[in-house]
Amino acid sequence: MGEALWDLYAPEGIPLEQAKLLRRVPGGGAVNTATALVRLGIRSELCAALGDDAMGRGLRDEVAAAGIDVGRLSLSAARTGLMLVAIERGEARFAGYRQGESEARALAAAMPERWQSRVVHFTGIAPVRGASGALARAAASARREGCAVSVDVNARPRMWPRAGRAASVPGAGAGAASASDAGAGAGAASASDAGAGVRGCFRLFRQADLVKCSAGDLDVLGTTARALRERLRPEATLVVTDGARETLLLGPGGERAVAPRPVRPVDPTGAGDAFCAGMLASLVWEARARWGDASLMLRAVTRGHDVARAWVRRKRG
Repeated sequence: MGEALWDLYAPEGIPLEQAKLLRRVPGGGAVNTATALVRLGIRSELCAALGDDAMGRGLRDEVAAAGIDVGRLSLSAARTGLMLVAIERGEARFAGYRQGESEARALAAAMPERWQSRVVHFTGIAPVRGASGALARAAASARREGCAVSVDVNARPRMWPRAGRAASVPGAGAGAASASDAGAGAGAASASDAGAGVRGCFRLFRQADLVKCSAGDLDVLGTTARALRERLRPEATLVVTDGARETLLLGPGGERAVAPRPVRPVDPTGAGDAFCAGMLASLVWEARARWGDASLMLRAVTRGHDVARAWVRRKRG
């Protein structure tokens, strides 16, 4: 459940400022994770909100053609999000054209009453007042049905206002507020609205059995791995990735570190989403009560590294 959009790629080696042709590829955290899961043989369904426009309908059809169930995909957003991508020497540059607030509200409205899944995975959410609280309630509902809940923080710097964090999250740093994504055209949210949205996201984190974030996510949240772990359920596991550096696991059994194998990426876009897919593919058939087992999580992280490594070594689209 979460983010679905089009990634628009410039030709390899051409900066966005000079690109005259763009190649479109289904993207967004939820789409990337579902795509990787299907490739791993795991049945996946996408719950997301797209615009009721040519771009939204085209994205829905292409996602369905990839083998992903789109029965819970809603054409209800104001417009379909776009992300421009340029790859230069294995590094990705992005420019987003998003409507963060309207996307978040449309996603909250698209939530089903029943999940009927083994795992519900949230990714690419935005801290919008009301919407993030609705997602937290959806996660609580999923837990009551017996689903395991996984969250990829996937914090977008321009969609997580720093002023809101400073006002509402212990340990957050101060800084400039920025509530809308690049080119989104939405006005800045008030500090109280931003703070309420961030609190809703942290309520979602507290419903999770597994929370994955990157070192960059921690910076955007204005917190540390240990401080975030203290705000989760006692039986939950926090997994913190840091690019090619060691991945840190903080769970009921203490702290562990796992080093990924070196890789030379062709396209790093969506590497974190593929990592989540690898972990979930290892965990999906395990009982939720087993998710706190340290040895199980170590195996899941190792598989996550392997899947992410394969993902970044191929050209998307």
